[in-house]
Amino acid sequence: MENLLEELKKPFPVNAISWRIGQKSKDKTSAKMLCYIDARDVMDRLDEVCGTNWSDYYEEVKGRVVCTITIDGKSRSDGAGDTDIEGEKGGLSDAFKRAAVKWGIGRYLYNAKDYNTWVSLVDDKGEIVSDYDVLKVKANKEQLDNVARKLSGENPAKEKANATRAVNKEIKQTEIDTRYNNWLKYWMSHNWSQDANESFRKFLEEAKDYDPEKMKDLIKVFKDKAPELNDSMPDWA
Repeated sequence: MENLLEELKKPFPVNAISWRIGQKSKDKTSAKMLCYIDARDVMDRLDEVCGTNWSDYYEEVKGRVVCTITIDGKSRSDGAGDTDIEGEKGGLSDAFKRAAVKWGIGRYLYNAKDYNTWVSLVDDKGEIVSDYDVLKVKANKEQLDNVARKLSGENPAKEKANATRAVNKEIKQTEIDTRYNNWLKYWMSHNWSQDANESFRKFLEEAKDYDPEKMKDLIKVFKDKAPELNDSMPDWA
């Protein structure tokens, strides 16, 4: 059950996070945005993690729709009133998502209160945008996408740095492979020389962390060519 809960709690992709206006400023030029996920994304998460081992049940309690989500025989419930948008259907959806939060699904989104989600309702032309067009203002979308990334624990700068390191490592590996093949061909067809020995030792030191086993194979070829120089090899060889 512990592993299951961890899987249910995982953040959703940034593009799965939606936003709606929670409140507006007195002059109607800015709004505080609230984030949420679609009920279908919650269903997909339950299907993905639990397979067919989950179910939902609804009942009315004192005028509120209460949803109970059961997973592997254990149940958690929460409720909601009808929404202003879709009436009973909206109430069912909200109750479902609230019950899902009890299982940890999307719970991290409540931390949005710790971030600035106030955005401008004025577009580039100086006109007030409709409630449905708030995210069409580029700056608003960028701001809220950034909040969504922070909520999910993403760090764009760190990810970019990691990607750069990965690319550089791949480039370095390709260089090492090329030099390895060149040295292998060299020792297969040449005898030992002082200049070659020094260059070879330098290469070994540079390449030992990339593929120690391959380096040892190369050293074996070298030792066969110059057995009297075995003691001159690096300690790890």
